[in-house]
Amino acid sequence: MKRYFLITLILIAFNASHAQKSTHVLGYCSAKDLEREPYAAWFKPGYENYTPTEAIVTQLKKAKPEKFTVKIVFGSWCGDSKREVPRMMRVLKAAGFPEENIQLLGVYDSMAVYKQGPNREEKGLHIYRVPTFIVYQKDKEAGRIVEYPVESLERDLLKIVTGQPYTYNYKGYAQINAWLANGVLRDPNINPRGLAQQIRSDVSRETDLNSCGYVLLMRNDITEAINVFRINVSLFPQSANCFDSLGEAFMVAGMKEESKACYERVLEIDPQHANAKAQLEKLK
Repeated sequence: MKRYFLITLILIAFNASHAQKSTHVLGYCSAKDLEREPYAAWFKPGYENYTPTEAIVTQLKKAKPEKFTVKIVFGSWCGDSKREVPRMMRVLKAAGFPEENIQLLGVYDSMAVYKQGPNREEKGLHIYRVPTFIVYQKDKEAGRIVEYPVESLERDLLKIVTGQPYTYNYKGYAQINAWLANGVLRDPNINPRGLAQQIRSDVSRETDLNSCGYVLLMRNDITEAINVFRINVSLFPQSANCFDSLGEAFMVAGMKEESKACYERVLEIDPQHANAKAQLEKLK
């Protein structure tokens, strides 16, 4: 476990020191940064080819957009970000959101610092998917759009700024965040089956919580990550991938017997699973 932390710290330092050499946008930036190559290749067409619905834009203007700030967390390596970020910038411009009220934050794709900013600018924002558009009013979060809009960017945004009922994609994340805030996921005695039952209707794919678990794991929130993976295997008990992820988290925590049991379960589900075979060899 100590070795894992040391490697992680080295990788974070390495990536941070080489941020300027990266082919990706990292840290806070401006729209002008995205208008330069190589990002202009996807930003400019995405911006210029999107036409916001005029009637919705008119309503957004009436909502006094100057009262709101928007933080856009994205990955310049991410297909969803390349599609949605230019469109959102076009919507914000058309609706009259002041440029100074818009923050763009680029995050890493490296697993060592997965979806983190070079100086941990994303800390406390609960970013599991990118892009994530967070709307604030007087420094309080009014709502967020996660990865892609529920209806359209401008319609979703209008609901948020006018206080209408709005639930973003990946509904289970809201409950995960609540459990993180009140310490439930730090409790080693939690019942993952009971927690899974509470969010069963809000999690449609195993990748939803798997992504969340890996974000927590890369942030060194090991106990929380393990419990998210435990919830996920309760939701998807026949998924080799879910047990493989839980086995990895147990290994990071130095819990070898628990890790071994997970990889053995992987092979029961998928006897040809190469990673499970390799990890069991290491655990012998």
